[in-house]
Amino acid sequence: MERNSSRSVADLIMSPNCPPLVLHGLIDHWNARRWNIELLSHQVKGKLSCKLSPKTHQNLWETQCIHEFISLEEFAAWGKSNEEKSSPLNKYKSEDFSCYVDYKYMKDIASDKILKDVDWGVFGFPDRDGKESTIWIGSEGCYTNCHYDMYGFNLVAQIQGRKQWILFPPWETSYLYPTRIPYEESSVFSEVNVKNPELQQHPQFQKARPYTVILEPGQVLYVPRHWWHFVESLEDSISVNTWIEMTEDFESRVSEAVTRCLISPLVGARDELSDEETESDSWINPGEEILSPDANLQLLQLAISLRRHKTEEQKSSRKMFCEAVKNLPIRDQNRLMKRKRKHSHEDVGNEYRKEPKVLSMETGVVNKHGKKDNSREEDSEEQFKSSRDLQCKTDMDGPYIVVVQSEVKDESDDNLKSDKKSFTSDKRKECEQSMESDSSSKGDKNLERTDSRSTQDISQTSSVLEASENRSELLRKLVKSVTHPNVIQEIIKELHH
Repeated sequence: MERNSSRSVADLIMSPNCPPLVLHGLIDHWNARRWNIELLSHQVKGKLSCKLSPKTHQNLWETQCIHEFISLEEFAAWGKSNEEKSSPLNKYKSEDFSCYVDYKYMKDIASDKILKDVDWGVFGFPDRDGKESTIWIGSEGCYTNCHYDMYGFNLVAQIQGRKQWILFPPWETSYLYPTRIPYEESSVFSEVNVKNPELQQHPQFQKARPYTVILEPGQVLYVPRHWWHFVESLEDSISVNTWIEMTEDFESRVSEAVTRCLISPLVGARDELSDEETESDSWINPGEEILSPDANLQLLQLAISLRRHKTEEQKSSRKMFCEAVKNLPIRDQNRLMKRKRKHSHEDVGNEYRKEPKVLSMETGVVNKHGKKDNSREEDSEEQFKSSRDLQCKTDMDGPYIVVVQSEVKDESDDNLKSDKKSFTSDKRKECEQSMESDSSSKGDKNLERTDSRSTQDISQTSSVLEASENRSELLRKLVKSVTHPNVIQEIIKELHH
């Protein structure tokens, strides 16, 4: 199925219920399309932070991962015959651990030449290049925990390797069990391990409808505002993304400022606890900073002031994106998947696995030891072209858009639309009623406990306290309740009165 109506594309993107989109054939002109980890390892110097995690089914938070500082040369050589003995990665077997050099602002690590290899102009943002982008470099098996970003929408360009994205719409937030622990500014995490969920612990998750896509080199994923996403590298990979600001971000900045004001003193109180578990289980992601109450209030005042005095931009960022891609045809995801099975990734990998090579900036051939091999230059260029043809077989007839669809097939469009409309009303009421019910039941228990204590002596009271949950876990529940998105919204309503 192919739809050529520019109105349908425009209506889709401007709709508040727009699903994720995969854009094909729009970045073939990027110089960044020639990148690979080996090549970048000679272009990007210095040490970069990375996180390592075991290749298990655990859903480790960033605070639970192993952190090292490495060079990209050490990353590229990891697990290979030319690996340096002094490399910090020598302590970890590549078949047992994944390594992620994630979320690096390109302007902080790359030269101006490399920054110009990225160009978001074709998406409606001619002034954006690598300076406004972040890069993600990871080995097979590395992942980003399920979360949603508070600000803007996201454009993600896949440069090397494949990544699996599992996404959920914002109207299913209650099924994802949102939490601000660990705390990271502008990121709301899900408690659920979406790859291996514990349904007894998170029963509502089985109601969620995942939107799954495997992003391949040369493709760009449009992630709408506030869409949940879990991301996993299916092989060694490079991705480049840019977050596009929106006018709605004024509201989000107030929300984040309120959250910061609430969570900062509670995290500070936790640090004063003597529980052993607080020493090895940080609630703050690396790179985040807890500010003083005065600094937090100043940031809150600034966010409220900016919101009150905001002016509508002449043209919103979403409209700019929409105008840039509105003439692209929309194609059916299922039909394309059938065509791609004829040229599976395994076929591509098996064909060229014997002689691993990469292309240098000069289009020469570099073997796995980094030496130029002119004798096979012509053959390797043909392999490179053939590999790209197989990966992007369906791109031969020009750019197009694929709409990512929900995996659930047994629900009618009317039901889906009804669910989306109820997002701002019924779902919110359901969450609030659930919270009120929890609060009421906890209040009843507290009253019973108070009556009980009136008939007990001091020693019996101590016994009750010792048998109850430790203070750290109690504080965790308090932080989770206080920073719940619904609570934050109620606080913001009061601030705006």
